[in-house]
Amino acid sequence: MRISELSERSGVAVATIKYYLREGLLHPGLTLAPNRADYDDEHVRRLRLIRALIEVGGLSIASVVQTLAAVDDASVSIHDAFGVAQDALSPATPTPAPELGSTPTGSNSPTPCTDAQLEVDRWLRRRRWKVRPDAAARTELAETLAALQQFGWGHSASLFDGLADYALEQAGLEVGYLDPQQDRSSLMEQAIIGTVAFEQAYGAIRRLALEHQSYQRFGRRRSVSA
Repeated sequence: MRISELSERSGVAVATIKYYLREGLLHPGLTLAPNRADYDDEHVRRLRLIRALIEVGGLSIASVVQTLAAVDDASVSIHDAFGVAQDALSPATPTPAPELGSTPTGSNSPTPCTDAQLEVDRWLRRRRWKVRPDAAARTELAETLAALQQFGWGHSASLFDGLADYALEQAGLEVGYLDPQQDRSSLMEQAIIGTVAFEQAYGAIRRLALEHQSYQRFGRRRSVSA
């Protein structure tokens, strides 16, 4: 198919497809002439994956490139490629303000983030979760705990126990849904889309639940549309 048909089938504008080609997110089509290339169903699938990563997952172009490289590299194990996708979903760690993440010159006292990181590490060991030491989610959770500590939510990561129990059960369902007998590319696409989509679903459902609980506790009794 020509690029115009590829655009129609994928729902991605021609200009955007050309941008993805330049950035290396999309493999080039088969060259038929200097200004003409032929594309196939694999290009349609890849465009749908790219759109999901960017529009649903909110990933940057650089994160998408990194994730797709792991998907395409057969030397990278399924588990390791899955880890790349997990890390891509974690926001880049900002430079911490002095009162949050740095130790004053000459001081050996631990910072809130250091304390929180150690607590998260202990919490993961208690739960016996097999997680990479450099997993981005470790740092993200520690930074979240450090912020909560400053606003009186306590210092223990056991605060997350209920969420962790639910997440572990849900993760088991997600991973169990994947068919290891399908080809590697299809398996990775399905795994990554599930990771991205459920990440967004968790946040949306939690916000809906919070609104409901807030209404139950603080809201005035009034008619609320279902």
